[in-house]
Amino acid sequence: MKRVAAALTLCTMASACVQTAAPQVRGQASVAPLRVTNNGTAFAMDEGAAARRVAEATCAARGQRLRPSIYDRFEAGAWVYVEGCA
Repeated sequence: MKRVAAALTLCTMASACVQTAAPQVRGQASVAPLRVTNNGTAFAMDEGAAARRVAEATCAARGQRLRPSIYDRFEAGAWVYVEGCA
């Protein structure tokens, strides 16, 4: 059990070191990451569900849908959805 906890801790710390890539281009549309905060304040890492609701509402307000990805992550108080809205 200690090995699993150590591995999860290492993975969490390693993900904080990842730099944001430039927007990708798919066909004619560019994909820009969507960063969401809690009304301008930082989310906690365990508030992923609340962040997801904010992201979905943000995309819906634009007439789009959130594009979740396995690369979505928590970064410096914000949840980053790398595929953004589509």
